Amino acid sequence: MLVSIRKFLLVNLLVSIIITTSITAIGNYILDRKDIEYHLDSLLSQYALALVALIGDKTDTSSIEAIQDELNKVPEVGQGYSKKLVNLFNYAYEDKFQFQVWDNHNHLLLRSANAPTLPLSVDHDGFSNELIDNQQWRVFTATNVNKALRLNIAERYDIRAELGHRMARDDFYIMLLVYPLLALNIWLIIGRGLGALKRVTNEVAHRAPNFLEPVNLKFVPVEVKPLVEELNRLFLRLRQAIDREKRFAADAAHELRTPLAALKTQAQLLTKISDPQRQQEIVEKIIQSVDRNTHLIQQLLTLSRIVPEETDKMQNFSTINLHKLTVEEISMLVPAALDKNVDFELDSPDENLTIEGNATAISIMLRNLIDNAIRYILPNGSVKVKLESASTEVILTIIDNGSGIPAEFRSRVFERFYRILGTKQQGSGLGLSIVEQIARLHHATVKLCVPDNGLGLQVTVTFPKKVEE
Repeated sequence: MLVSIRKFLLVNLLVSIIITTSITAIGNYILDRKDIEYHLDSLLSQYALALVALIGDKTDTSSIEAIQDELNKVPEVGQGYSKKLVNLFNYAYEDKFQFQVWDNHNHLLLRSANAPTLPLSVDHDGFSNELIDNQQWRVFTATNVNKALRLNIAERYDIRAELGHRMARDDFYIMLLVYPLLALNIWLIIGRGLGALKRVTNEVAHRAPNFLEPVNLKFVPVEVKPLVEELNRLFLRLRQAIDREKRFAADAAHELRTPLAALKTQAQLLTKISDPQRQQEIVEKIIQSVDRNTHLIQQLLTLSRIVPEETDKMQNFSTINLHKLTVEEISMLVPAALDKNVDFELDSPDENLTIEGNATAISIMLRNLIDNAIRYILPNGSVKVKLESASTEVILTIIDNGSGIPAEFRSRVFERFYRILGTKQQGSGLGLSIVEQIARLHHATVKLCVPDNGLGLQVTVTFPKKVEE
């Protein structure tokens, strides 16, 4: 379980760096040993050849003895110089670097102060490895031009190992010093990098409960941007859900007005009739109306949760008999039509005309359109409902001879709560907005125009016909 991003990154980065630098140090140690071997071999050969050239053919005894006396003083002179230096590690190389000069009769002519008297090497000229007094030596042998003198110059192998170990040790000390500084630096860098997360967290934490605007992506890092984008999508869905809940209250009030009015009419009629059989019939109709209104409320709740942007996921789609559904809605609105003496006409040659959709939503659409036609015409007017089938479409047309809607207002009447000024009829301005929403859910189009006779309003809803499989 990832508890802290900062600690996770710090530990894993440090472990990775330690492993990487350790592998690098081991590789450098191996390569450095090879470089040391090559470099010291080069020095041995250069020293040997230089000494051979300097000594030349000088083999007289006085010169040899004088040179040997000077060579015997070298350790003492060297220690004097070393005392003047700050030698923290007390390195001593006097006994680890030796040379010998032999004549062609194997007589030892010259040697370094602490060199053995036995030959360091008897092999041919060049490099050789020798074991002397249980110590490994690297020896270079060289002779002068006339073969009168042979020089052996040798270096103990532990010098080379010591140099390699010292370099590795120094690297280790440096790493011990650098790692804490590196850890602090990584800690600070990660903290600064995570500052963007803190800003986003603070912005979300200090928001008001009803503030669902998107988080500003301007200063959000690329790595965190997908998370914030998903958070913004969540805010959008929450805002849409809240808006749908608000719309539900308004839609429910609008949609229940007509059924409740019909229920009231039936209840009033019940008080005026004394015939028991007729009263029973009205009571049954009242019960049916209550059941229908209960079902309507449940379906409105379902409709309020339908997201217009996700019409492909809408549930309860089925094959609907549009003719039958239209007849049912007209029958529910007959009492309102009778009050205004409205003449109804249904023109539907095909009683089996079907579309694909949600039956409740289509019922709400029909009820709104027909109710509007009745509501906004004068008494003794007429309403015509026409259903027809085209090659790929099903067309619903509702025509009334009322006052109509002026052309400049036809696009605005689909806005929620918008009502044309001067309208005397009661209303909430939601009817056509609900019609348009349901049309979008069914990929249908709604068009308002003037009928051919020039009077009233014609509403045309065009549904895509179901594709037969």
